[in-house]
Amino acid sequence: MTQNDFGLVMSAALDMGKILLVAGAEIYRTEDTIKRIVSAYGGAGAQINAVPSHIIANAVFEGREYTLMRRIKYTDTDVEILDRLNALSRRICAETPAPKALAGMIKQATDVKKYTAVQMSFIYAFVSAAFTLFFAGGPADAAVSAFTGGTLYWLMQLIKRTGGNRVFVDLLGSAYSAFMAVTLTRIGIGYDADKVIIGVVMVLIPGIEMLNGSRDFIAGDIQAGLMHLAEALFLAIIIAVGAAGMFALMGTKAV
Repeated sequence: MTQNDFGLVMSAALDMGKILLVAGAEIYRTEDTIKRIVSAYGGAGAQINAVPSHIIANAVFEGREYTLMRRIKYTDTDVEILDRLNALSRRICAETPAPKALAGMIKQATDVKKYTAVQMSFIYAFVSAAFTLFFAGGPADAAVSAFTGGTLYWLMQLIKRTGGNRVFVDLLGSAYSAFMAVTLTRIGIGYDADKVIIGVVMVLIPGIEMLNGSRDFIAGDIQAGLMHLAEALFLAIIIAVGAAGMFALMGTKAV
């Protein structure tokens, strides 16, 4: 293989690692996948450092050292992507296809059908209503939660399109949820604003970050675990501030 081929291998390996990390993979799984792919193409002494914010990889091919990095700005959870990339990584290590084909194989594996915006809006509505009922809210409160949760999704997409990051999305989203809960219950559509707001903000709770942080701690990745847990704690505070602030502005006692 040529030096360009080795560069393509390193680039494809890091691209796969980045997609894995964004989709919710563990740190050790991400590092192991990159290392195995690099080693399968003859890379020696592979050193991989992955944390929730970036990945750095170094390896030596035929006496020449290659170092690449990928920046990660957000994370999500997509189990189907994880399953497809796990299968693809095993195939790549077993067959070692041409380096030029790797990018296309990764693109094909990650080209999965996504939920439409309308479907996601209904999911937000259903989850919000379900949690309101779980926390002892009535049918009218669940209906308010469903409407608020469904419209919350569209608001969040609008904030993201205008360049807002996760902090602003959660802050404004929780404030909007509190505003709608109080407003609709005051005009008699719902009965308990507290039950409505707790149902809606459950879709904003950073549960995945908390789970990933705990999982990284168990795997021995202390730095990554701390970053995930710190992010989860900060986002939880932001959600509380947004809802409590709106309650205060509307003259309602936050319970």
